[in-house]
Amino acid sequence: MKKLQLFLSAIFLTLSFGLAQTGYARTDDYTVKPIIPENQSNKDLGYFDILLGADKEQTLQVELSNNTEQEIKIDVTLSSAVTNMTGLVVYEPTEIVADSSLKYNLKDYVNTPKVVTLPPLTRQKLDLKVKMPNEAFDGQIAGGITFSKEGQNDKEEDSEGITVKNTYSYTIALLMRQNDNEVSPDLKLKTVSPSQINGRNVINVNLQNPTMTYINTMNVKATISGISNTDIKYTYSNSMMQMAPNTSFDLPIPTSNQSAATRVSEPLKPGKYRLQLVVNARTDNQGKYEAQVDNKTARYKYQWTFDQEFTISDNQAQKLNDSDPTVKKEKDWTWRLFVIGILLLVLFLIILLWKRRKKSQKEEEEKQALREKIEAQEKIIDDLNKKRSLFTSK
Repeated sequence: MKKLQLFLSAIFLTLSFGLAQTGYARTDDYTVKPIIPENQSNKDLGYFDILLGADKEQTLQVELSNNTEQEIKIDVTLSSAVTNMTGLVVYEPTEIVADSSLKYNLKDYVNTPKVVTLPPLTRQKLDLKVKMPNEAFDGQIAGGITFSKEGQNDKEEDSEGITVKNTYSYTIALLMRQNDNEVSPDLKLKTVSPSQINGRNVINVNLQNPTMTYINTMNVKATISGISNTDIKYTYSNSMMQMAPNTSFDLPIPTSNQSAATRVSEPLKPGKYRLQLVVNARTDNQGKYEAQVDNKTARYKYQWTFDQEFTISDNQAQKLNDSDPTVKKEKDWTWRLFVIGILLLVLFLIILLWKRRKKSQKEEEEKQALREKIEAQEKIIDDLNKKRSLFTSK
């Protein structure tokens, strides 16, 4: 299972670093440092987690330093926190679509310059103007501020199709709340459907956190069993997942155990299936729910169970199997039978023609023999007539 998690994590491999959990970032070119405000919930954190009343405004600051002797420009990007398919919260910009439950997108409540110009060997403070929504709410607005050197868009794709960004960007998480009221998380199962990740067949289980709070230390255990074909069974487990507030993600469950030696997978079969999913969250020694993690019993405060049937059509299975290079292709004897049929037909025609030719040749030989016999008899009769004629004349 650890190999599986590494495989899925590789899909998001980047040469970038974040400041969501650290307070200070440095490259050879520039540094980024958040200036923690007085209304920070925990001043030991290296990112922003502020308490601010409804409809209130505040200016946050980040210190940028140019360590080079040339002028540099820093791009500043705001983004709402999302959850990726490996169960990690991402604060930097991604192509993940915002969830339908997201009411307050952080980038709509923070104003900052899009580009900052830093003269050589200088230090400069960047102002981030924050305005809290005018509606009262419990929970958090979560997102991040990403800093990257202007013009860094180099991308390379390896033989496995994994995109690697050769850039150095830094992201400071920004969490905004109006109070410290605890919010109970919720988890919903939205859809179950076959798909592919990095060209490999999977079954995507779409999970949604519609609440304004994190779902931490998620322990996921999933089993997919074949109803049409009871021999089919796929399993997945991961005890180190997390979901950001108001986000959803596709949890990919591989549909076969690929052999490391042959790199061949079994094809996805059409038919009816059943998903059984148990998700525990927020470890708590006094928690109501138990689960096994690394052969040890862990207790959790929350638990959700799901049981849902779904269908994979013939067309879906064939399309996915055809485009998965690791799938063991089933032998198709149709064309072979067609060729064999053609050959048998040709052979039958040859035998039929040969027999007709032999029959025709035999008939011709019999006719020729009959003609020769008639000619011989006619010659005998002719000779007899000649002799009779000669005898009569004497």
